[in-house]
Amino acid sequence: MHLAAALAASQPSLRVKIQYGVTIFCGAFLLFQVQLVVGKYILPWFGGSSAVWTTCMLFFQVLLLGGYLYSHLISTQLGRKRQAIAHLAVLGASLVVIAVGVMFWKTPILPGVAWKPTSPDHPVVQILSLLAVAVGLPFLVLSTTGPLMQSWFATESQGRSPYRLYALSNLGSLLGLVTYPFVVEPKLRLHSQAWAWCAGYFVFVAGSAACAIGIRKQEGSSVSPRIEEGGEPPSRAVQLLWFLLPMVASVMLLATTNVMCQEVAVIPFLWVVPPVVYLLTFIICFDNQRWYRRSIFHILFALSLPLAVWVLLTATKTRIINQICLLSIVLFAICMVCHGELVRLKPGAVFLTRFYLLLSAGGAAGAVFVAVVAPWIFHGYTEFQVGLVASTLLLMWVLARDRRSWWYGPKTAVSGMLILLGLLLMPYFFVRFASLPELANGTDRYQYYPLLIALLSLLVVVRARRLNAVRQPRINLAQLASAVVLVALVAALYAQARDPHEVLSRDRNFYGVLKVSHVSSNGLDFYVLSHGQTLHGAQFPKYSTIPTAYFGPTSGIGLFLDNQPPCLPSCSRVLGIVGLGVGTLAAYGRPGDTIRFYEINPQVLAYSQGDSPYFTYLRDTPAKTTIVLGDARLSLERELKQEGPQKFDLLILDAFNGDTPPVHLLTEEAIQLYLSHLRGSDSVLAVHISNRSLDLSPVLLGHAMRHKMYIIRLWKPQGPLIGDTSDWLLLSRNLNVLKIPAFADHLAAMPPARSALLWTDDYSNLFKVLRPHSNQPAALKPRAAPW
Repeated sequence: MHLAAALAASQPSLRVKIQYGVTIFCGAFLLFQVQLVVGKYILPWFGGSSAVWTTCMLFFQVLLLGGYLYSHLISTQLGRKRQAIAHLAVLGASLVVIAVGVMFWKTPILPGVAWKPTSPDHPVVQILSLLAVAVGLPFLVLSTTGPLMQSWFATESQGRSPYRLYALSNLGSLLGLVTYPFVVEPKLRLHSQAWAWCAGYFVFVAGSAACAIGIRKQEGSSVSPRIEEGGEPPSRAVQLLWFLLPMVASVMLLATTNVMCQEVAVIPFLWVVPPVVYLLTFIICFDNQRWYRRSIFHILFALSLPLAVWVLLTATKTRIINQICLLSIVLFAICMVCHGELVRLKPGAVFLTRFYLLLSAGGAAGAVFVAVVAPWIFHGYTEFQVGLVASTLLLMWVLARDRRSWWYGPKTAVSGMLILLGLLLMPYFFVRFASLPELANGTDRYQYYPLLIALLSLLVVVRARRLNAVRQPRINLAQLASAVVLVALVAALYAQARDPHEVLSRDRNFYGVLKVSHVSSNGLDFYVLSHGQTLHGAQFPKYSTIPTAYFGPTSGIGLFLDNQPPCLPSCSRVLGIVGLGVGTLAAYGRPGDTIRFYEINPQVLAYSQGDSPYFTYLRDTPAKTTIVLGDARLSLERELKQEGPQKFDLLILDAFNGDTPPVHLLTEEAIQLYLSHLRGSDSVLAVHISNRSLDLSPVLLGHAMRHKMYIIRLWKPQGPLIGDTSDWLLLSRNLNVLKIPAFADHLAAMPPARSALLWTDDYSNLFKVLRPHSNQPAALKPRAAPW
């Protein structure tokens, strides 16, 4: 009778379940929403680089660790009453911080314009400082929700397992991520998003306060939480795995984000894809341990290795959507194994906060490695390859610790599959690493290498079966095959990292990875500057004054500059160019011209300046050139206030041919700034929109309509030179300026007026300008639109 009463009392009431469930779900939802809101808000201040998101993730991961540490300390060092009082005080302090932000910035969590950076130096430090002031304390409070509320729930429910609440927490985070690009961003402006988030935060604070008051009433209870099965103190090795498994998963999360956003397509809403996959594995694994089965997910993990190598090798030949899907599968497989093995090692409730503390520390360490260490030690995005190898090694260690795993079994089927996996990796090793061109050309010799390995593998399997029938070998076939797979993986990844062209320079900084290559094609040698898969310019050393790539004589901008009316010796043109590249447009400079370049990446300058630059357009031009280092819009705003208008005859925006469009350079406020710097109604605004992922013409059409400007589109198809396809838009208030006979064969249609978009600093949506297939404009009906 007493036992039945005790069991009934140990079950949490419906009120407790709803109270904790809603609070944890709301906190997790707001946790990821605030990252996206603030990240998008400050993105324009730092040039639109995807590294802004990586730095934000670093800040939030470290602060998440701080929240978990806070939860661990107060739940282990303070009594229940003091825990409640301390947490109520922190909740109140966070509300005060938000109120102060509203007082000074007029909008919660979004810093005022006074916080805009004044120089491009040390962007990581500037971002971390800004985030600490804007959302530091509220985010810290949100990050305590998971472990602290689960610990309190275990106390109120007398030891009932709280781990399903962790799955609920990750579900809230997942919905916070998914709803932002599809629901929140298209419907609400940034400042409205901040106010909506603030309203949700008040709901969260009310729920947290209710939980704190409830746990305070538990003070003095004679019933202590029972220790679940497996509640014995964990070993140091197990605690190390609590740290390493989430660390590797975090490395793969951010490394995959870098690969997607730098090597595939740098589109801000792709930031959401890897975290969604990452959180989905948390939800599956922590909801119930039976969802993770080694027989399924270890096979998926093994198959993901050659899949990852294949994606990296064929990046320039595979459609973007296919690359994103395949990279997501690879990330899902690795995170499922890391988080699944983590759940297998989870402790009882008595060690819950320590478990979450080490888990969070591993996630923060992974973020530090990718955001801080990797840019310092790697010249490319090599952390993705490092993560693949590290996850394989870590899985091998986990299996080696478990005597019941397939690692110690005599099953030749498992070994055979591992050998086949090695065969999937080995062809890339021979083609790329061994540099055998005849294999790459598909000759018959290519078939002999896999055949030879297959025969040797068959002999090893037969030999192993005979040995297993007599005695158990010290090192079985599965372990040997796993080692072969690891070696093949390392060789394949090393082969992939090698560039087929002669790389003269490779540099990585906050704004990405830049590479200068020496390429030979059709008997011509030329130097190429590329950023990921995006070409930024090229030059022929023998014909150094000839403009190439998107800026050749038959490109839209080339036709315009070459066919302007002749000018008297005393007159001159003033050109403004946003984006230096290799300085190709300087080739169109005439004596007396002034060309003013705006460039945010200091590394770009190094390739065109100095005693022996790779690109000599700046050195050879007869025009006077100046370079302004920093974000173009911030620089133009500063010049307008301090010096007045620059009075450009032609202002060229060449910052959009990469797949990371700096949206802040295309908003209504930016266009107004550009127009204020033009000399008069005869001046022209030229925009280079060649982009394999996005069609920005509807946005420029919207601006042309709003400002009553004429707009024409000039398209040049692929020619004999690398990357010389180009798509240009020219805008002017004077139609006669755009009436150049040479344009006739290059005019392309603008989208219909109903599809025009108007972006502002407070609202933009990249989904609406996604290009479904090719770069080419759909119709080729010439027209200029007078709006």
